[in-house]
Amino acid sequence: MFNGVFTAIVTPFCGGKLDISAFKSIVEWQKNSGISGVVVAGTTGESPNISFEEKKELVESIAEFRDESFKVILGTGSNNTYHAAEETKKAENLPIDAVLIVTPYYNKPTQSGLFEHFKYIHENSNIPIILYNVPSRTASSLKLETIQALSELPRVIGIKEATGDTLFAAKIKSKISKLALLSGDDGSFLPFLAAGGEGVISVVSNVAPKLMCDIYNYAKNGDYNSALVKYQEMLDLNDALFLETNPIPVKTALFEMGKLTEEFRLPLTPMGEINRRMLRMVLKSMRLM
Repeated sequence: MFNGVFTAIVTPFCGGKLDISAFKSIVEWQKNSGISGVVVAGTTGESPNISFEEKKELVESIAEFRDESFKVILGTGSNNTYHAAEETKKAENLPIDAVLIVTPYYNKPTQSGLFEHFKYIHENSNIPIILYNVPSRTASSLKLETIQALSELPRVIGIKEATGDTLFAAKIKSKISKLALLSGDDGSFLPFLAAGGEGVISVVSNVAPKLMCDIYNYAKNGDYNSALVKYQEMLDLNDALFLETNPIPVKTALFEMGKLTEEFRLPLTPMGEINRRMLRMVLKSMRLM
């Protein structure tokens, strides 16, 4: 059910409010480009600065695009277990296919604490859950044994593995066949697929959805030579989109491409001019603007 390229979609703002028109237009473009679905209100969607009512408005606005070939996943994670469980429970009534729940940030729980966090959310909701392991953002990391234990919960159906460690991804796949193994690191996407991954939750696909789909489709069809060519085309763009904290560069890129207003919510601020010029050079070289 969850394989292919999923875009960790940005959240457009205009005048301090959601820009639903721009959001729908971007999602429609994504679907028409072959993307398998979107993650709404993930880190790239500025989730710390979006209320649940805004999350609801976002997913309801794109309900018309959702079907068997295009999934909608909603970020409901928090470092407050009870808050995450509450949002996940409310999300059951929304037009989505699963929730993405990040490991608790700042608290730095033990492996036992991480297990109990996800178990509590699972026990107090009734919706498919995708685990999100991103220690660079959270200062906590799921170990293989904990992932194995969590995979035994009936509605834990996938993991977004964002360490960039393809050996760890291969170990997950060798031990746990049940979970949809999705990369959370565009830079290691092709090696991740070779290690047994089912797809990616991507930042780069916000800007170049067809390119990311080409990498996936060539690899899954066994044509790794063609996949490698496309992957190499993607690497400079990936570097440019992480010149500053995500999602600053990717929203700047979409602004340069004419797809949204350049607006962030604090504490995020506009991209520095030197980095902006570097980003523009890459976008122009790839004929994206």
